Amino acid sequence: MNADDQRALRAISSRARISSTSFTNHYEWGNLKADPTRLLQRYFDLHVYVAIWGSKRLLIRLPTTALFLTDLDAFQLNECDLLEVRQTPEGWLIDIDAEADEESEWDEFDDGSGWMGALAGLRQELLSGDLRLFYLCWLWAVQLGYIREEALEPLPGIGPLTPSQRALAEFMALDPMLVEAAAESGEKAPAGSEIEGFVASLPLQEKDALLRRLLEGDGSVAAELQRRLRQHGQADQPPRRSVAELKIQANASHERHRQAYLAEKARREAEQAAAEAKQRRERLAQVARLGERAWQEALSQIGRRQPKGYEMAAGLLADLRELAIERGEQAAFEERLDRIVAEHRRKGRFLEQLQRLGLLP
Repeated sequence: MNADDQRALRAISSRARISSTSFTNHYEWGNLKADPTRLLQRYFDLHVYVAIWGSKRLLIRLPTTALFLTDLDAFQLNECDLLEVRQTPEGWLIDIDAEADEESEWDEFDDGSGWMGALAGLRQELLSGDLRLFYLCWLWAVQLGYIREEALEPLPGIGPLTPSQRALAEFMALDPMLVEAAAESGEKAPAGSEIEGFVASLPLQEKDALLRRLLEGDGSVAAELQRRLRQHGQADQPPRRSVAELKIQANASHERHRQAYLAEKARREAEQAAAEAKQRRERLAQVARLGERAWQEALSQIGRRQPKGYEMAAGLLADLRELAIERGEQAAFEERLDRIVAEHRRKGRFLEQLQRLGLLP
């Protein structure tokens, strides 16, 4: 952007951070007093909006030659409320509007500052002919139940995803297991012989025209060649799976992750229980070594007439009871405890601690 463009943007917002390539705004209250789509069409290629309550929006502008309507047919865009793709005089406008539902939890720690960098690569991927952004939007429609169970995926899978595509899946709150199922398969990269065969099939006059367009700065040449290369090698691609098959794979992944989580949880709980048992054995051994002094310490703590002292005294008495049970001396313990309770029956906080540890009914 030149200086005049930056002045025009400053007139829209006095608080924005404006540079020759960016316009960044953060609002605690209110919102931008401008239409992001108009700003995008005039000044920018990307727009990212993030609200604390979970709503997110991504706009991408592409040159007119970057996409063809035939590219989009397989993605059933009319079934996906999240995504709008339209042609404008300035080129294609891709609008991904991930509105938060009523059950969404607010993420007070997501100020939106990291999303632009994470998602920026999507535009270049589209320019190079990678259409998996649209597959992820189709997957969102699958997740919400808009696509029929028997419908086939628009591409033979999407794996492996690029970092920008993984960020987009998170941006749209896609089920990670559904994404994992979709990424278990993917278009096979063309082998050198396939590329050579495709290049050899192009008429010489067409090759010259493509080279001329490339030298003239036509950024759509790469995408066009990638598209035609995919069509050239379609016969060798993996079969496309149905929505029902993808869901079965996703459910299986959910179950595997659930079982792994339960196993890890059980392992951690067993480790914690073992550590607590070890600590208790060590504590009981220490109380046993104290012998009569443990009883005297309990009485001393009661005599402090403080909540912490009552808690410590009750803990010592609980340990003494456990030792008495191990030694077959429970009757003697109960008799001595009864005398202590009778002597301190007016100390309600102390009696509460005994009840908490099961020393009193």
